Amino acid sequence: MSTAAGVRQHSARDLQAYGRRYGIDYRVPALASREEEPVVRGEVRELSLGQGMELVASDVEVLHRYDSHSHAPSPLSIVVMLEGCADVSLEGRTLTLTPGMALSLRLDARHGLRATQPAGQRLRALTLSLSETRLAELGPAQPGHDGSRMHAWRPPSSLLQGLEQALTTPLPAPAQRLLFEGLGLQLVAFGLPQDTLDDANASRLPPREQRRLERVRAALEDDPAAEHSLSALAELAAMSPASLRRKFRAAFGMSVFDYLRDCRLGLAHDYLSRGFSVQQAAHFCGYRHATNFATAFRRRYGVPPSSLTNAT
Repeated sequence: MSTAAGVRQHSARDLQAYGRRYGIDYRVPALASREEEPVVRGEVRELSLGQGMELVASDVEVLHRYDSHSHAPSPLSIVVMLEGCADVSLEGRTLTLTPGMALSLRLDARHGLRATQPAGQRLRALTLSLSETRLAELGPAQPGHDGSRMHAWRPPSSLLQGLEQALTTPLPAPAQRLLFEGLGLQLVAFGLPQDTLDDANASRLPPREQRRLERVRAALEDDPAAEHSLSALAELAAMSPASLRRKFRAAFGMSVFDYLRDCRLGLAHDYLSRGFSVQQAAHFCGYRHATNFATAFRRRYGVPPSSLTNAT
């Protein structure tokens, strides 16, 4: 098992070098002409598990927002978000990865995954990649499909705990390889149901219903501090509350109110970065109690909201 690790600063130039190895284009909007300035600070470990399995483990502080666009085909990749968040989109479908979520991906050469990592957060994530040969060895051959696919899901808590423990427990290299390979196989078992990535019906909705759901999403994004109710949002979508709950999750990978929470926290992040206090940010984004707001903020961004006010 080969590893590349180290707690250090990674510049835009470093990200570009990493991207050339993995077929990813990186862009740092705030550092267009300053390629040597740090973008993230922390540790990135690249683990070769053998037999067509590769694992990248990241534990970094995001200093500047950065965007990525993958353009290399991948038969199967699984991303697990342990801490922090990222906005991802593929072929017009957009969702936010939050702690405890996983994303299974099949990418072709034409449609790559786009992702945005906001600044001011601790980002801990794992990415498992399998070759076509290794994937074929693990189960029946999947029917071929053109186009890329993504499927958001939640790993069992026992698997998440196992990943956390593996990342923090020092072991000899052979034992560590066996541990991560076993955990990787569990990720594949849960992240690749027989029809998950190959059945387009699982995540595709009729255009008319998609437009109705977009109205709901726009209402949440336009005024996240408002007291949104499920019944009012269902009326906006011309659906029953039960249908809205089910179809919103199918379209965006999370529940209506999880999405609202993320909109509120994103708004609060903006207020904090502009110099407002924690109490003000909590009030302006719809939280009645600053303590509840602080807990939710740390869970999403990996840092307390006070760390942003202290930095201004």
